[in-house]
Amino acid sequence: MLAKPKSFDGIGLVQVLLASVFVIWLLFFPQRGVNFAWPIAPPLSAMFIGTSFIARLYLGFHLWREKYWWRLRWQVWGNLGFLAVIFVTTFWHVNEINWSTNLIVAHVWVVAYAVEPLLLVALEPRGAPAAAPLLPALREGPLLPGLNRVMRVIYIFLFTIAGLFFLNPEFATTRWPWELTAFDARIMSAFMILAALWALRVTFFEDWAEAKLAVRGLIIYGVAIFVVWVATVSQYRATNREAYGILVGAATLLCIYYYWRQEKAIGRFLPPEEIDADAPAG
Repeated sequence: MLAKPKSFDGIGLVQVLLASVFVIWLLFFPQRGVNFAWPIAPPLSAMFIGTSFIARLYLGFHLWREKYWWRLRWQVWGNLGFLAVIFVTTFWHVNEINWSTNLIVAHVWVVAYAVEPLLLVALEPRGAPAAAPLLPALREGPLLPGLNRVMRVIYIFLFTIAGLFFLNPEFATTRWPWELTAFDARIMSAFMILAALWALRVTFFEDWAEAKLAVRGLIIYGVAIFVVWVATVSQYRATNREAYGILVGAATLLCIYYYWRQEKAIGRFLPPEEIDADAPAG
């Protein structure tokens, strides 16, 4: 199988380091969100963005540590979607960035999220080797129909909410459990696009071996968001306060359930090559 580009080691490591700092800063010290690359307010928005960087930490770790491209095909759509939204949002609101109060972090943010999407488009493998089907020895069985249905629902729901946050943040804030600024809402939409496209990508895979890292990432992200909801729900206004946590929790439980079902089913399905090899001759 095709090896991943060596340059992804550096991209992944930088992403791990940046995401780790952002998670610690925004999730555990949300009051200091006003000193971030742009002033994030209220603190609940800082906590949401900080929690969401756990998904970027997960992605960066795999970009850094995986050896083969087939183990990274799940992340391409979500990563590019996320980076495109971040790129547009950053330059849309560039005048709101903390240029005078936090010059270093402001430049790190702008440079990182201007360079990374341009680099990835240039460096990602293309052609037949990059899209080659899995070898029989690597396969773990077809995806369950129930998993595909759950992934489609997650994709449609998150993409719709992300579109609302990005295109009409003023209306979105009237339906969200806390007040949003336009800059914060559009940044938050990037993480929704990331998860939505991970879910959509799963439905295009034919084998669990390629899909499992995307589903695992959705589980980690969903658990993180749910735990923060439980810890902060008393601070929310009444608007959709319960619905937010219930929907995240239900979607995460379904992902966990089907992840368990898929793992349990590994080995029950023989690849076609092995079935043919076992068939009687003549």
